[in-house]
Amino acid sequence: MVSGGALRLGVLGEIAAWRGAEPLDIGHARQRHVLGALLLEPGTAVPGEELARRVWGARPPRGTSALHGYVSRLRRALAGGGADIVRDRAGYRLEAEAGPAAVDVCRFRALAVRAGAAERDEEAAALWDEALGQWRGEAFAGADAPWFRAQRERLAAERLAARLDAADVALRLGRQGPLLDELAARAVDHPLDERMAGQLILALHREGRHAEARASFERVRLRLAEELGLDPGPALRRLGERLANA
Repeated sequence: MVSGGALRLGVLGEIAAWRGAEPLDIGHARQRHVLGALLLEPGTAVPGEELARRVWGARPPRGTSALHGYVSRLRRALAGGGADIVRDRAGYRLEAEAGPAAVDVCRFRALAVRAGAAERDEEAAALWDEALGQWRGEAFAGADAPWFRAQRERLAAERLAARLDAADVALRLGRQGPLLDELAARAVDHPLDERMAGQLILALHREGRHAEARASFERVRLRLAEELGLDPGPALRRLGERLANA
């Protein structure tokens, strides 16, 4: 028996479902993948052939019995939990009583929109924290069919964009200290990205680590010149001038 509480469904990590704090047993990996393939578009029908392609890739099983069996077991697992998988002529769709808000990726995207539109940085920072807090790991962890890999890559790009926007807000609020390790790691992973380099350089400068900030600026300036034949863009160039005058 599952304890009471709101239903939550997740793809930002392993595909999972909870009723309150209690995890729901949604079966083995392939069955979870069927659920996950419906969760990016809650309330939208996915044709059976398309659903099978998402789950199995280019070689789905013959016939529909395997897919029907997984859907039937998922419906039993979700029964009484506030969600159902409905089948009609258009295909299969996940219907949740709470609507898209039941799904972590939908909450993440909605919170990101609100954060981007917030008028006060304090409000934006709180919303970005809540949005990024929806993530438990890489999206669709363990699901390796091509459709899942493509969605994982797209969602990873959304997560990175959110982290960059959140860092901009934190820097405006003077909260750079706790971000330094994260900013440094991103700058290493993306050595030609001027926005990431600028965030790290600004954070170091504001923390009084001027020599490290100047070294970071020089490093990215040289790399841009050697690998792309480019000078720093206007924003990074202005930051370099601030460092020179510090």
